[in-house]
Formats: sequence, C-alpha cells, structure tokens
Amino acid sequence: MLNPELEITPEQFEACQTGYQREFGAEAPLVIVEHQKPRADGLGFERHRHLVFAECLETQRVLSSRFMRMRNEKVARLCELAWEHPLTSGKHNDQVIQYLDASPVAEMKQAAARLKQAFWGEEVPLQATFTDAAHQTTKRRAGHSVLPAMRAELRRLWQEAGYVLQTFVERAGDKGYQVKSGDKPGVWLIENSEGYHLALHRVLRLRRQDLEELMEEQDRPMPATLRKRRRIKPELLPPLPETPAYKTYMEELADIIRPPWKRSECRAELLARPYLREVQRLEKRTDAEILAELLAALIMRFLEFLFGKKVEIPPLTAQEARQWIEKEAQTRAQKRQEAVRAHFEQADVQAALKQRRSLRGCLVSQNLAVRQAMEDGQFQRAVGLLEGQKQSVSGRSLQAEQAPDRQQSSRGDREI
Repeated sequence: MLNPELEITPEQFEACQTGYQREFGAEAPLVIVEHQKPRADGLGFERHRHLVFAECLETQRVLSSRFMRMRNEKVARLCELAWEHPLTSGKHNDQVIQYLDASPVAEMKQAAARLKQAFWGEEVPLQATFTDAAHQTTKRRAGHSVLPAMRAELRRLWQEAGYVLQTFVERAGDKGYQVKSGDKPGVWLIENSEGYHLALHRVLRLRRQDLEELMEEQDRPMPATLRKRRRIKPELLPPLPETPAYKTYMEELADIIRPPWKRSECRAELLARPYLREVQRLEKRTDAEILAELLAALIMRFLEFLFGKKVEIPPLTAQEARQWIEKEAQTRAQKRQEAVRAHFEQADVQAALKQRRSLRGCLVSQNLAVRQAMEDGQFQRAVGLLEGQKQSVSGRSLQAEQAPDRQQSSRGDREI
C-alpha cells in the first residue's frame, strides 16, 4: 500500500525494497515491473513499480505472510516518514502505531509519535474506484472514460460542501452537473453536460435510505441528519414450564416410540463380549481337563460312526469357538437391527415422533392461543393450532413466490 504522491529516486526505491525484504524475510525479488498510470483525481506520482517475491525460499521455508496488510502499512509509513512525503491514512493505522510504539528502538518510537499525531483513531481503507465489471464496461467503450475523474471531482465537491447536500448540489450545478431521478425507484443520478452520469448515493458513499433522508433535510450536514438504524428485537415470551401433565404425556409418547432393542443391544461386538469371556476362561484349563473333553468328543464320533447316532460335537479349539460366537452374534445383531428399523417405520411411531416435536415447539411458541392451550393441558389442541399457524405462513410465502409468475402470465396474455 505504498502510495507515493511525489516522485521517488532509485535510491529511495532500493531502500523501500530492502525494507520489505527485511520485514517479510524475503529474498531478492524475482521480477520488478515499472509502468505509468495516470491518477483519477490528477494527484500523485503516475509512475509505479511492482515487486514479485518468491513464496518458497531457497531454504525450503515459506515466506512469512502473517498480518501481511498491517506489516505492509508499517513499511509504507516508515518510507514516507524517511522521505518526508505526505502520510497516507490506511486501514490499520492504530495497529501500526501500537506496534512501532512497543519497539525498543528509539527511531520506531519517534515514528509512532509522528503517526499518532497525524491520524490516531482514523482508519480509512483504500478501495478501488471501480469494480472489475466496471472496468470491463469501460474497456468496451471507445476512447478514454471520464467517469473516474468525474467521480473524483464530485467527491471533492462533497467534502468542500461540508457534507451538506444543498450546498453540494449548488456547487455541482456551477460546474455543469445536474441531479435527476433514475429509472429505478429511489435512485438519484448526477449527470454532467456531456451526458455521462453516476449514481448519486454511490458517489457520496451513502445508502439509498440515507440519501432519501438527506433529500428531506438538504440544509443540514450529514452527521446531524442521519441516525444509526438499530433493529429493535421484539421481546420474546419465556418458554413455558414443563408441567407434570406435560411430562406424563411425553412419557406416554416415549413408550410408543421406544424400540424393542436398545442401540447397544444391536451391536455384534457387544453381544459376543460375555461369550468371549467364557472362551478366555476355557483357555486357562489344565491339561487333564482338556484331555477329558477331547476323549468325550472322540467317544461321540465313535458312536456316530458305529451306530449312526447324530451327536453335536462342541468346538475343540478356542479359535473355532470364537468364530462360532462372532458368527452367531452377527446374525442376532442383524435381526435386531431389522426389528428396530421396522418398528420406527410404523405409522403410530412416526405420528408420536411428530407430535413430540410439535409439543416441544409449543413450549417456546409466541402464539397466545397455543400457550393458553398448553397451560390448560389441551395438548392435542395446542399442536393443531401450531400446525395451522405453520401452514398459514407457508401458504403466504407460496403466494408471494407465485405473484410475480401470475403478473408475468397476465402481462403475456395482454400482449397476446
């Protein structure tokens, strides 16, 4: 944001470049671009230079960019003080002054004192005169655009008039400008003798509502005329207390909503946990106990082979037992999850869920009829009133959305 109003020498530019490198820890700039561009207000030095620094340094570190705008303003103000140029007011004046004042270097403290005397508490962000869209529009025109110079002149007249609209209009009239109403309602234009015009509220940096107020009191200065608009929030009624009857009714709805299985009872790993503990206990058996179980299993196999008797043989290893348990737990958990899903798909459960949500909304409703019904214990009536209120609001919104379509349709019918 170095915005010199006077010409700078090559030595000054080199000092400025060194200041930026020292502040941000940057290396030598990759590219230096110099070009000439006339100012819109005709003031200031027209020749500018742009520095392009590498973001990734040779040390494989990234260029420091924290608080970049404030640090940029600090370097720019120090350069202007060193060169004895007119000081430029920025957006972060106070932060720059506080940073310089906290420095142990005496020169920095002196700079902070001079800046504080110049504009302490004044923060004016520098903005582009036109947006990108406005620049593109200007490029499509033949010749040079007069709008930037026109805007700068009008803003200078507005400042000289002491921000009094009547005085501004008179002085602008002496310069050949004329204020007239625009095509859109509430928009005023200011036009020069050649037919170029600008929106008056944008030239004066005002809102449309502020300009309308100034139109009613044109002989008074702007700060005394405009009042700060504050949205007055309506006072909301406090939520209703939960009465014993309300809690009992909500419990009845909860009994309808409550599924046959809890969420934890539908998880396979939780179902298998107690049985796996039994497997761990069996793993601690002695050799004699294991040998006896193996012998019993062998006898069962012989009985099946000799006499055709079908006997269920238990698992012989802990790993085999774990597989059986996990498989059975997964099957049982899946069945429970399907039962819970089917439970919540029932119509009476969905109705109970909807009614419970509505009852909670009735407690904080601002409708007096709904609140009275809740206090009387008429919960069904309170829900009906609340639903009717929502339907009426949605109906009005739908009508408002369909109104432009109906107007367009009727206009088309008339044209046909």
